[in-house]
Amino acid sequence: MVSPVERTGTRTGTLVGTAVSVLGLALALVTSLALSDVATGRVGTGVALLGGVVAVRWASAEWLDGWFARAARRLRDHWREFVVNFFLVPADTGDSSPVALASAIDTVVDEPRLAVVRASAQAAVLALVVIWWSGGWQALGIVIVLLALAVPLYQRAGARAAVFDEEYRQRRGQLARRQTELLAHAPELRALGAVDYGASEIAALSSAEHVVALRAIRAALGSSLVTEFLGGVSVGLVAMDVGFGLLHGRISLVRALVSVLATSEFFTHVRRYGIEFHRREAITAAAARLVLPVREDAAESDVLEASALVTVAHPRPLDLSIHRGERVAVLGASGVGKTTLAHTLLGWRAARAGRLRRTSGAIAYVSADTSLLEGSVGDNLRLGRDVADERVRDLLASLALRGERFTDLDRVVAADSQGFSSGERVRLLIARALLADPDLLILDDVAGLLDDVARDAVRAELTRHRDTAMIEVAVDEAVFFDATSTVRLS
Repeated sequence: MVSPVERTGTRTGTLVGTAVSVLGLALALVTSLALSDVATGRVGTGVALLGGVVAVRWASAEWLDGWFARAARRLRDHWREFVVNFFLVPADTGDSSPVALASAIDTVVDEPRLAVVRASAQAAVLALVVIWWSGGWQALGIVIVLLALAVPLYQRAGARAAVFDEEYRQRRGQLARRQTELLAHAPELRALGAVDYGASEIAALSSAEHVVALRAIRAALGSSLVTEFLGGVSVGLVAMDVGFGLLHGRISLVRALVSVLATSEFFTHVRRYGIEFHRREAITAAAARLVLPVREDAAESDVLEASALVTVAHPRPLDLSIHRGERVAVLGASGVGKTTLAHTLLGWRAARAGRLRRTSGAIAYVSADTSLLEGSVGDNLRLGRDVADERVRDLLASLALRGERFTDLDRVVAADSQGFSSGERVRLLIARALLADPDLLILDDVAGLLDDVARDAVRAELTRHRDTAMIEVAVDEAVFFDATSTVRLS
């Protein structure tokens, strides 16, 4: 298994959670002494102790919030770097789109917080000993019985919360994907006078997401009310029990206060874990999406490997292995799922089944729908990389892109690529892809946008990149290279 997670965060979370529970119990004992001092006339000492307890609780809460934020930030950066650099996605774990991966990262970074809550709940068992010492067997029995009643309620609430959480994530992902898709086609919708169509669909999806979010909030509030009720009942019953003991002289005031406050502290940690219970399943599922098996015998020259891959558009399992420098043609009639296969190989679409392993390097994709970005020609081609102007101009010239429009790298490019023909735009995109020195270049049915001169120029330039693996998606035959292998979809 490949796991980029630094388990230090989880181990530290266990230590922090134990410390939090022990500190809470100690502060409960100090609070009992402070209240006893106030009750017996030592008001100054009692108030000073209570002030110290409040200060320590505030400082510990602030430190804990800061630790959660730092741990989440480290894990989020670590996971994002892993996904970008190693880009390994098992197709049989469901949606592997960028939205799904981002959602999985946002979920799995809660692992340190859950470790703290789990450890604090486990360490809170020490409070049972304190309750038995201070309040006796009857107080301990009250706590244990109510805890036994609370556990199934926690589990039921956690299961409901998990269902709603998963449904909400699906709705949110669907909304994000649809928004991106409609925004990409906004010019066409505007030209057709169908802007209202896109707005109505986004409104409907937003409304559905809102409904699911409200259901999740109601479920969370309902479970919180139940757990708060049980915690309050436990404290009340223990207080009543030790109160009778105090009246009959069986226990001292300090021990009575310790018993009540220890019960409250115990249920605070248990209740907190109960509320967070459903996160365990969500974090486990997110980690399963990101922690991936890799074949130990995979060659270093492997760029892409697919095993029994089934896409949403093509039901037949596909086995595909591409090494550095290989040229693969994906052929088939329109509508058989060639572009869907390309998007699945890129991880942009989820596969129905199979397993997929991709290179740790860059993957470039150029299609008829790929767009230039608003900015300069140079910015579009470099994408923030340090590339010399001369190299950029030489590459453009080799792709038959000459003249002032292409030698002037500061020339402004509109978001809709206005000022460039479709063939020029495609060649600019191919230049951008090659400047990234990708391990894999996918050309998705773009030959039809080029004339013979442009095709020959692209073919000659691609020949120079011998170490780059390439896939050309076409109807009848590959145009830009002589394929070393062919995948025909029917």
